[in-house]
Amino acid sequence: MESATKTSSEQRDALLALFTSLLRPLMPVALERGISAREISDSVRRAYVQVLQGRMAGQDRQLSDARLALVAGLTRSEVQLFRDPRRTSSTPAGAVTQFEQVAMILSAWHTHPRFSGAYGLALDLDLESTGDPAQRSFAQLVETACPGADRDTLLDELIATNSAEIVDQRMLRCRSRAAVWNGSEEDVNVQRIDRAAKCLEAAASSFAHNLLQEAGGKRYFERMVVSDHPLSERGRDEFAAVAQVRGDSYVTELDSWITKHTEPDETPSGRRYGVGVYFFEESQSPVQAGGAQSPGRDLSMEGKKGSVQEIDVLAPPASIKSDQGKSGKSK
Repeated sequence: MESATKTSSEQRDALLALFTSLLRPLMPVALERGISAREISDSVRRAYVQVLQGRMAGQDRQLSDARLALVAGLTRSEVQLFRDPRRTSSTPAGAVTQFEQVAMILSAWHTHPRFSGAYGLALDLDLESTGDPAQRSFAQLVETACPGADRDTLLDELIATNSAEIVDQRMLRCRSRAAVWNGSEEDVNVQRIDRAAKCLEAAASSFAHNLLQEAGGKRYFERMVVSDHPLSERGRDEFAAVAQVRGDSYVTELDSWITKHTEPDETPSGRRYGVGVYFFEESQSPVQAGGAQSPGRDLSMEGKKGSVQEIDVLAPPASIKSDQGKSGKSK
């Protein structure tokens, strides 16, 4: 019993250290934007209450604020605040939908046999549809990739992000497989933050899935590669360039495979899956970063021995471009 208790306590400490390691890299961003520790704490408690509410919703007993507060170790007023949908901190649904629709349009343009040619090259499309079944038009692409979506809005987004251009006032030509979001600095920063939220949520979700799996359960792929020695600026830049080229090629190949070898699940429980690729800098310890050592073990570099570790987790494709404000494909 003592051994089991010790193991449970060690896992608890390790998990709390994981939360610290997860949040630490985001603290400079929070400080730059003037976000207080209390506001971050409220976001963490809001997420806790939302997940707890979901887990308890299937039970027969009434799901009251008092019951949630008792289980969560919070006050009733805090639970009421965090359950209030008007005070949610989640990304607006409209912005996420628009981003996903643009990604789906670009994906279909490069992978669907009707709209792409040899080697996955996107074909020029007619701006206006004539009703000819043999015609390839932008309207047909939209109906294929995003049925019911607003065609004019998507056209504006594709042009604004330099992903497509109008030729001779009658043809639409694809310029890029990835969308580069432009606009005011404030708008771009919001898009980058929304993008980061989606990528980080996907990565954390993948790790949580693996941690919750029983022995023999299906675990998601995750790998990491780290240089076995510090790199010069030149070495870093060359490594980053290779990673971007090969990463783009990798996610493009996977996207084409998904299109050709899988069929949609139309059931209400159907889920989407993906793989993310990103370039990173090895995290500094709290002392190196100028902070204090947190209680428990620091797992940010746990288990690093030798030259290679790897991590590839589920996230929207082409996330390697997020540092440049680029929004890539999402599957």
